[in-house]
Amino acid sequence: WNAVTPGSRLLLGAAVLVEVTRYTSPCGNIVPFFKDGDYSRISQKRHPGDSRVYARVLTEGVVSAGDPVRLLSAEEAAPLSR
Repeated sequence: WNAVTPGSRLLLGAAVLVEVTRYTSPCGNIVPFFKDGDYSRISQKRHPGDSRVYARVLTEGVVSAGDPVRLLSAEEAAPLSR
């Protein structure tokens, strides 16, 4: 998960391509789902590599449960640029 950073591209299933755009910020709406309300565990600043990310879809398609997710290398992702 530490390798998934803004700019990374992921292949979901056979054809769906997404690009990570940025890390998310923890939101107060999720407090009840964390022990003692401490949602700082998913703060990228406090715990690098444990946060969530936003991504944009570069190539649409169908993704199903159980489909593989593959982090593409820079070389693999370059020819897939829009």
